[in-house]
Amino acid sequence: MICFGASFAVFGCATLPDTVDIRETEKERAASRFKEMIARQQQCRCCIDAQASVTFSSIWHKGTLSGYLQAMSPSFLKFMGINPLGQPLAVFVTDGDTFHYVAVPESKEYEGKVRGTTYAKYAPEGFLPEHGFYWLIGRLYPGKIKILNVSRDKKDEGYWFEISYGNGTTSLVLFQEEKDVLRRHIVLNAEGDRILNVLYDDYSDSLCPLPGKVTVTSLIHNSTMELRLFDWLPEVTFSKQDFTYKVPPAFERVFVQ
Repeated sequence: MICFGASFAVFGCATLPDTVDIRETEKERAASRFKEMIARQQQCRCCIDAQASVTFSSIWHKGTLSGYLQAMSPSFLKFMGINPLGQPLAVFVTDGDTFHYVAVPESKEYEGKVRGTTYAKYAPEGFLPEHGFYWLIGRLYPGKIKILNVSRDKKDEGYWFEISYGNGTTSLVLFQEEKDVLRRHIVLNAEGDRILNVLYDDYSDSLCPLPGKVTVTSLIHNSTMELRLFDWLPEVTFSKQDFTYKVPPAFERVFVQ
């Protein structure tokens, strides 16, 4: 089974960053700008609709699929891969609780829980499906964030913030102050091991910048997804009903654990 949640493979470096210690006054100033960015993000659009190209490589699958991606906060995602004639090849839909994957050539629809064993086999550990919208657009998901430390990137690419949501993981996020965006997000588990690395590039020039390139590396599965987004539709609005896909009656429905 191939699905959007299964499209993660290895691209780029996922090592811990080289940082430089800074004075408390610089930490406080950087933290103030960081908090201002988070506050502005909360005022940005709730939905996105864009053309998408997904390149994936893992021990299970490799390939590229073009189509479009629709998303709505906090967890609604819909990716439709199409062939050169514009016909659906694969459809992946999730509301953050359940997922549906339609393999059109196979005339099958797979359905299951995102907390189930099948989804966990493909999706990267640390990528929280209940906040999927935020992961894919370069934002921190809502919640009480505790800043544990602030340091400067050794290559002057911005400031590294060590943050915690109190959910058993810790994140290192690279904040590029000049553009008020996140450039990288590394998730560490309770033992301090790196489990997820996300890179954000090619941001749009707007009050609510959106990344044109997102690279997600699962360090547990040794797999990566490179997502390119373009031709954004402006001011889109969705409802929960938009994140469904009606399959033909003849399709076989398969429930997975």
